[in-house]
Amino acid sequence: MYSGFLYTTVTVIAALLPLISSYKHFQMLQQNSYFPSRYIKWLYDSYFFRLLLLTFVFFTLSVVFKYSMALELGLTVLYALGQIGITAYTIKKSIKKLVFTARVRRLYTAAIVIEAALCFFANTTKGLTQGIFFSALILLAAFAPVLVTVCWVVTAPIEKLVTAYYINDAKKIIKGCPSLRVIGVTGSYGKTSTKFILSRILSEKFNVVTTPQSYNTPMGVVKTVREQIRPQTEIFVCEMGAKNIGDIKEICDIVNPTDGMITSVGPQHLETFKTIQNVFKTKFELYDACVKNGGKVFVNNESAAIKEHINGLSVKAYGINGGAVYAENITYGKEGSAFTIVFPEGKISVNTKLLGKHNVINITGAAALAYELGVTPEQIAFAVSRLEQTEHRLELKSSVNGSYMIDDAYNANPEGCIEAVSVLSYFKNMKRAIITPGLVELGEKEYDFNYKLGLAAAKVCDKIILVGRQRAVPMQKAVLSTDFDSKNLHIVSSFAEAMEIYSAFADNNTVVVVENDLPDNYLK
Repeated sequence: MYSGFLYTTVTVIAALLPLISSYKHFQMLQQNSYFPSRYIKWLYDSYFFRLLLLTFVFFTLSVVFKYSMALELGLTVLYALGQIGITAYTIKKSIKKLVFTARVRRLYTAAIVIEAALCFFANTTKGLTQGIFFSALILLAAFAPVLVTVCWVVTAPIEKLVTAYYINDAKKIIKGCPSLRVIGVTGSYGKTSTKFILSRILSEKFNVVTTPQSYNTPMGVVKTVREQIRPQTEIFVCEMGAKNIGDIKEICDIVNPTDGMITSVGPQHLETFKTIQNVFKTKFELYDACVKNGGKVFVNNESAAIKEHINGLSVKAYGINGGAVYAENITYGKEGSAFTIVFPEGKISVNTKLLGKHNVINITGAAALAYELGVTPEQIAFAVSRLEQTEHRLELKSSVNGSYMIDDAYNANPEGCIEAVSVLSYFKNMKRAIITPGLVELGEKEYDFNYKLGLAAAKVCDKIILVGRQRAVPMQKAVLSTDFDSKNLHIVSSFAEAMEIYSAFADNNTVVVVENDLPDNYLK
């Protein structure tokens, strides 16, 4: 039906096109935890109009093909150059780039095999069959989401087998360390910071392994176990994240925790949890596992939702307003925080570089559990004094033009964001600014929480920079409802643009808080 150099060239370019343009889509699939439903939602929310444009491209290429192969080649080459440029720009500007994990490599391998097969049959078959394969090539060239979805479906059985193998291997490793004590740390927020604080304190007495960064999914935990747990490991501090009921139980079934910490229960991931009650039920799956293993669970006495639900449960509370272990006499400054930790048998003064009330609470919780395991108050105080600021979590550092930056980019919870803004109030006689896209995944309450964040910022800040034209709406309305000078309110499309505005404002007497640096799938 079709033959010749031009036809072969068109099919080869058409086969390569989706391999280039699928970068963005594999990136979004990865950022949405490889859940196709979340990826499709991103397509609908952020990619809808581009899909309409691609529909036009597909029909244009299809129609032109009937009249001129040379023109078809020219249009295909132009389209390819455009996709290369778009992909290069995406890679350069992405906040969270695509990580070429083993799973992504398998997805790309499936994509290459599919495109190679279509190209081969489009050049070796005849008649209607050849036309079908050519149309499929042009379709995938125009619609990378179709290829990405097909690759996910094709590789799903393989991923299931790989996951099962790794999980069973991790279980064997845990079982092979009978003296290992596993401490689970979960909560709607505060779990990552608490995990690192706890690990540092426990390391004064024990050989400790900790899940790195935000490794809090089943496969992140499995990877840590397989790569880091050794016979000499005494304690494994395991962060446990969740977006659905049963997620914590799934991790507990892998690592079999003996003790636990529940840092908070709040309106996080309400798009999937739907209700606070479901959040509580999921977080306390850790409690059920620890009680089953005869261990103890420490809970944050400052969390209203926890206090409301723990009646009748055997837990140890910590905080700043009482508990088994608690903090008092708290002060803040440019050097960090100072306070007193009250233990059942005495008290001790501590100093830390960490800022914010929630960090004081996190330290108190870690101290309570460590004390229970035999770490002395003096060892705890020393470890606390040596704590380094957790990257992107109220991290105080220098910024442009000699200014200070409170980097709270990894904070994404309502209470933490309000606390970060309040920390600015301690920087007396300085110009204060905030850069934020607001909060996400709070369901029907998202608008209200972002409105409250806007009100809090208006009370403290001299300059407010909101990122994301649509995302900024509730915060913008909140700010404008106050007497805040609207000339100092800016709405921008990216963090790079926000930093340009801040740079013109900043000097050595300025401090800015960068709150919740969202990945690309949320910015719009």
